[in-house]
Amino acid sequence: MNRSDIKIKAYAVFRRGSQILVNEVRETEGTLIGFRVPGGHVEFGEKAFDAVQREIMEELSVEAENYKLLPVMENTFHYAGEEHHEIIFAYTTNFKNKSLYEQETIQAFEHTNNKSFTLFWLDPEKCPPGTRIFPTGLVELLR
Repeated sequence: MNRSDIKIKAYAVFRRGSQILVNEVRETEGTLIGFRVPGGHVEFGEKAFDAVQREIMEELSVEAENYKLLPVMENTFHYAGEEHHEIIFAYTTNFKNKSLYEQETIQAFEHTNNKSFTLFWLDPEKCPPGTRIFPTGLVELLR
């Protein structure tokens, strides 16, 4: 690993009471390991705030408002047999379209791999055994 391997990420945290909007995270062989809030990579030259807005529009095709930056997080971890290092900008935010809070699931699309996925509401304190919320450290910031 070298400095160019450090990834900058920007995530959005939508809350509905004690629940947050997440999608499943699985190991490459399919084992469920946790849940991640929507967002993704900050592109070179892009500001984290611009990236989170872009990611929400690309993945969910919706607009959000009232973004508030949480303290910046940093993680190192192993995934798919590789070491990773990331700097994370996470923002609490709200859907402009309030009817989205009434939906139990929201369909999303990842353009980098051309796959759709489902977001759903989950209380972070009630994750199934052996799973957790990603990015690591987010749940502690939300308490």
